[in-house]
Amino acid sequence: MVKQLKFFTSISINPGDIRKIQKLLADHEVQVNPLAQILITPLFASKSSLQLIRNLKEQQPTTVMFDSGGYYVQTGRITYQELYYPLLQFYRQNHWADIYTLPDYVPTSQDAPDLVQHKVEETAKYSRLFYLEMPDELKPKAMGVVQGHSIAQVEICLNTYFQLGIKKIGFGSFGTVGENSQTNVATDKAVNLAKYVVDMAKRENATVHFFGIGVPALIAMIYGSGAASFDSSSWLKSAGFGQIFLPFSRSYNITHRNGSAAMHRGIRIEDFVKLRNFTEHSCPFCECVENLQQHKLYRAVHNLICMQETIDRVNDQDLSFIQKVYVHGSPKYRQEFEKWLSPIN
Repeated sequence: MVKQLKFFTSISINPGDIRKIQKLLADHEVQVNPLAQILITPLFASKSSLQLIRNLKEQQPTTVMFDSGGYYVQTGRITYQELYYPLLQFYRQNHWADIYTLPDYVPTSQDAPDLVQHKVEETAKYSRLFYLEMPDELKPKAMGVVQGHSIAQVEICLNTYFQLGIKKIGFGSFGTVGENSQTNVATDKAVNLAKYVVDMAKRENATVHFFGIGVPALIAMIYGSGAASFDSSSWLKSAGFGQIFLPFSRSYNITHRNGSAAMHRGIRIEDFVKLRNFTEHSCPFCECVENLQQHKLYRAVHNLICMQETIDRVNDQDLSFIQKVYVHGSPKYRQEFEKWLSPIN
């Protein structure tokens, strides 16, 4: 069991908003540091954003992961073949990050079985070639991404990476929903595959990162799986839809702009205050609920803090608190939390 689960804040916003978030955290003297681990996709980030992240790393302890851009292949912004050489060139020119993700070809839930197989084989083949072309000093920082919808498929990737001696493994084949398959979801099948990858990685003394999945309600599952880390941009995307987080809880719409959709169910202010007290959350950005309703960045920073609070609770193995919140939650979480927490006990 991993002792400390880490959350990588996925940064996909402009440098102006990053600076605003930094200023909000500093001005309100927030004790947790939600920017201690950052994931950024260099081929799709502006030069100013990359420089800002590099400056942040030089100023304070910050772990930076370069993502390959597989998400943008997944959503059709770029082809897998177009990813290879620009990414390799960028890695060769920038040695300041801590983790370098190899190029992966993400299957979606809508792909036919033969296409999934093709994407898995391409991921293993080109990740191997890419790794061999990386500068030697970066190879210990390489992360190979496992893709696949079956044990046989994920083993194609795992065997390739273990033969190369890679000790950082990512899992990226969670279920996909939405337009262009842009949203990852933790289906039961994908979670079981992810746990298999973690078990195989432990045998090789390798660690596993979960790509693109993570909201407070799922963090006990992620911890219980044995993953070392995960990343998510849900803190920002949810804020843009008017949604807010609380520790170990589902998201709620605080602005009521999308109250008709089940997943964007609104919450009354008095109910939010009760739930905030129940989950023992407190931060400067939700003290005034009207500010939370009106300002996207307030919601975003509040969500970041709730993510970090949730991770701190699970790392501290505060089981009584975690159980209290899950029992109070939705029927799904009441049914699932004991299974998620069983590896912790």
